[in-house]
Amino acid sequence: MAKRTGPSVSTFQSLTVASQFGITLAVAVVLGYFAGQWLDGSLKTGIIFTLIGVLLGLVGASIGTVRLYQAMLRKNEIEKHAQTTESTRSATDGTRTG
Repeated sequence: MAKRTGPSVSTFQSLTVASQFGITLAVAVVLGYFAGQWLDGSLKTGIIFTLIGVLLGLVGASIGTVRLYQAMLRKNEIEKHAQTTESTRSATDGTRTG
């Protein structure tokens, strides 16, 4: 069996990140659109602030998703290290964890 060296993420965790990205993207883009429309209407600038709002929504959603994924990977690494440490401790003590 080949040894995995990359990040290990469960299917459930992957689906969580994907759905979170979809929801965040939709909300951020819609909020950016309406804020841009309001600014464009107030300042009579055409559609420039609407475009800026939508782009900021896209960037914000992407950054938020990347941060969520990184935090999930860190948590998995910490849990993996804790399990490895516990297994090592059990092996040296001669006790069995179950």
